[in-house]
Amino acid sequence: METRMRIGEMAQRLGISTDVLRAWERRYDLFEPERSTGGYRLYSAEDERIARDLIALRSRGTPIGTAVEQLRARAAAGAHEADGASEEGSAGEAQPLIDDLDQAVRALDQVGATAAVRRATVELGVEGAISAVLLPYLHLLGEQWADGTVSVAHEHFASHTVRRHVGSMAVDLPSVGRRVAVVGCPSNERHDIGSLMVAVVLSRRGWSVRFLGGDTPLTVFDSVASTLRADAVVLSGIRGSVFEAQLPLLRRIADVSILAIGGAGASAEVAAQLGALHLQGDPVAAVSQLDAAIPLRLTHLTPPRRGRSPDLARVTPGRLPPSPTPRSAPARWASAWSARDSSSGGVGGRATGSPAAGGRPAR
Repeated sequence: METRMRIGEMAQRLGISTDVLRAWERRYDLFEPERSTGGYRLYSAEDERIARDLIALRSRGTPIGTAVEQLRARAAAGAHEADGASEEGSAGEAQPLIDDLDQAVRALDQVGATAAVRRATVELGVEGAISAVLLPYLHLLGEQWADGTVSVAHEHFASHTVRRHVGSMAVDLPSVGRRVAVVGCPSNERHDIGSLMVAVVLSRRGWSVRFLGGDTPLTVFDSVASTLRADAVVLSGIRGSVFEAQLPLLRRIADVSILAIGGAGASAEVAAQLGALHLQGDPVAAVSQLDAAIPLRLTHLTPPRRGRSPDLARVTPGRLPPSPTPRSAPARWASAWSARDSSSGGVGGRATGSPAAGGRPAR
């Protein structure tokens, strides 16, 4: 039986007031909460997803009436982010969207490319668009760059467009009472679009997220995690060396927070050495692993001290809950962490790898 939440819990998870939730229900008929025997509203996970989508649209300046109509259009089209959607059906829906984005990028059409990524989000939802459209397209782009079909200009242009759109989907939530994650890539790793996607999906699932981008020293992650008493530090890399060369610093981080590593450079062996969580699958599957491993806001209970984990057995290095078997996900996620994201600026901020800087295309 699905767990439901009362309006106060729903409002706290979303970071809005109960009055706003009641207004959305009354004016726009967005939710159909059940009622408890005592008459209290009981909201579902689907109600929370709809509310988060509305909050994200409003945060980008979309008028509320327009945002509501977009959500209704998505619902009418049967698009959703549920795990049970078939891969075959998703692929069939996604291919025209991938083709539209590819065509716009080849023409260096900014209006068309922006419209294509937005349309993917409207039709498939944020998580669906990431898994079924944006990651496959970035994989395709890497292949095109490798065989000379597109130029560096196309690759930078596409990376910037995807980065800007994905970043705009984040929901900024306060830390109080929420799980806190620090996300990014360690030194010498500039390919951070995959990390940005993880950060955005985490934020939309109720986490308070600090995204530090690519090529960030591990000492910075350590300092931020300690200051925030973060529940998780999530790092990605396309080469094993970005982890293997810095094991002492990574262990230091694992003493303060749960450490999770992902990307083509992450391995179960390195994760085991660190007592870390090895993230597998695409960004949505990776976030599902984190949700399962850290279901509660834990670190407000006992402040961590250097040399030990917070005073809870479940977050002690080496005692992480076993990683759930990842759902089937596009094989492209293995290269999506390595998808070349060489734009400078845009959401997420810092310059990333380019052919001139020695960047490598996705394989």
